[in-house]
Amino acid sequence: MPGFGHLAQWLPNLKASFMLFLGDFIYIDVPRRLGSDPETYRREYRQVYSSPDWPAVSHNLPWIHVMDDHEIANDWDGNITDPYPAAADPWHIYHTSVNPPPVIPNASYFQFTHGPAAFFLMDTRRYRTPSLPLNPDSADKSMLGQAQLSSLLKFLSRREPGGVKWKFVISSIPFTRNWRFGSTDTWANYLHERQIILEAMWSVPPGTGVVVLSGDRHEFAATAFPPPEGSRWPVSATVHEFSTSPLSMFYLPFRTYEEREGEGEVCVKYVPDGNSKFGAVEVMDAKGEQGVMRFRLFVDGKEVWDHVLTTGPAVMAGKEGREALWG
Repeated sequence: MPGFGHLAQWLPNLKASFMLFLGDFIYIDVPRRLGSDPETYRREYRQVYSSPDWPAVSHNLPWIHVMDDHEIANDWDGNITDPYPAAADPWHIYHTSVNPPPVIPNASYFQFTHGPAAFFLMDTRRYRTPSLPLNPDSADKSMLGQAQLSSLLKFLSRREPGGVKWKFVISSIPFTRNWRFGSTDTWANYLHERQIILEAMWSVPPGTGVVVLSGDRHEFAATAFPPPEGSRWPVSATVHEFSTSPLSMFYLPFRTYEEREGEGEVCVKYVPDGNSKFGAVEVMDAKGEQGVMRFRLFVDGKEVWDHVLTTGPAVMAGKEGREALWG
C-alpha cells in the first residue's frame, strides 16, 4: 500500500506517540461489495493487516480508530440496522478492543488525555438520524444522538488539568460545510446540532484551544470558524479544523471545496491533489499560559505545508487579528 510506505518513511523523524485513523480503514463496497455477513467484513480487515507494508507503520506506533461509512456502507445513515451489526463485529474485534475506553459502557465514542492535549473521538455513524428528508437546520436531526452530544458538551466545558492547553475533537467526516460535493453526508446537513457544538467550542475555558481533526473527502483543507462578529466570544476563541485524507486511495479529479461569503467559515489552506495524505500534529508542552501546536501536511511522501496555532490572550479583531490567527 503506497500510503503505508510514505508514512513509514517519515515515522522515524516524526517520533509520533500514536496514530489517529479517522475511518474508512476498509472499503467494503469498493470496487464492489462481496457480501454483507460478518466473515466478509472480517476478511477485508485481514487483507489490510496482512499487507507486507503494515508492520513498518504499526510496530512502534499505536493506532486509534473511529468508524466511517465504508466500514459499513457508503454514506451510512441507517443507525444499527443491517448490515451495521455485521460491520461492527470486526471493527470491535480489531479496533475498539485496543482503543481508549469508551466514554460510557458499550458506547463507540471515546475520550482520553495525552500530555498537553485532551481528545474526544466522535462516532458519526451509529447514532445519527437519517440524512433526509429533514432539512439541515431541523432541531429533530442529530449526528451524534443525545447521549453522545451530552458527553461531548461536557468534555468541552470541563476545565482541564494544568498544562493541558488543547481540546481535539475527532470526526470521521468534515465539520465545515465548505465541501460542496456529497454534503448531505457531512456536518453540512446537520447544522442545528453543529451550531450547538460550535457555541460550546467557542465557550471553552480561556486559554484552551479547540481543534477539529477530520477525514473522508480524499482532499485536504484547513478551515477556521471564527465567532460571529459582535458576539460575546472573542476572536481568540476561533476553532480550527484540519481535514486530511486519504492515506492510501485516490483523489478526486475535480474541486469540491469552496468558501462562500457570509457563512463564516474561512479557508486557510486547500490541497486537493494527491493519492496519499496524512497530517502530523505536534503539541508543545505548555510551560506558561500559552499553548502552541503545529500541523504538518504530507502529500505523496513530501511535506507540503506547515501551520502553527497558539492559545492565549484574546487577539484583536480586524486585519491584525486575522493574520495572527490564520497566517
